[in-house]
Amino acid sequence: ACGEGFELKSLLVVGGGSQNKLWRQMLADVLNVELRFPLESESAALGAAFQASASVEASTQKGLTLRDFVLRQPIEMEDSVVTPTTDEVTRSVYQKGRRQYCDLANRLYAVER
Repeated sequence: ACGEGFELKSLLVVGGGSQNKLWRQMLADVLNVELRFPLESESAALGAAFQASASVEASTQKGLTLRDFVLRQPIEMEDSVVTPTTDEVTRSVYQKGRRQYCDLANRLYAVER
């Protein structure tokens, strides 16, 4: 339930927090993934529009997936890319905290069921 079953290679980050350089670096470090940033200031709305458009397209084109549709759309990106820290002490602290978070999240998820 806590990011299990897939491995991120990079992540597009949008919203107000994505403008903060410290938050960007912390997120890259905690998730241990490269972050990229769309130039579109309303990227969350753009994502919703992609989903709606993909639904319409999928109803007319058999076999078209949301993933395929979105990957065909041009998204202009900032030049900056934030990569996870290579400092082992920092990585260790963040990874320990993430493991604790995931453990608690998985317990809560199990109780919900």
